Amino acid sequence: MSKRGITLDTPTALSYVGQTVLLELMWQGDTESFWQCAYIAGVMIPRDSRQGEPCFLAVEVSSSTGNPNEFYFDDICSIRAMRHRDRHGSGNVLDRMTLTHSEGSRAALPARRNSSTVPANGSTG
Repeated sequence: MSKRGITLDTPTALSYVGQTVLLELMWQGDTESFWQCAYIAGVMIPRDSRQGEPCFLAVEVSSSTGNPNEFYFDDICSIRAMRHRDRHGSGNVLDRMTLTHSEGSRAALPARRNSSTVPANGSTG
């Protein structure tokens, strides 16, 4: 599988700042992509005379330190902004997403609740 990063113009990249997103990432040399949930704190877009690659500065939701990491556009296969958590607290954040940008990724999303194996209330027993 060849790795292809996303291409975002400046206004679109800036629209993700302040959003919690689901990132599909694939690093150089990896054969499979993986998913990471993060809060976009900023974006770095180089100009003509500046060196560097465009990237998001984001804090991973699972981070214990809260320090931002760089997520380079070349490593991002797709990005989906999460609009809200459901009102019942089941954690179903994937039912509505906006600003989806994908370069043809075929990776599966995490399992959805309210299926035959995981009921809507999140109970597994």
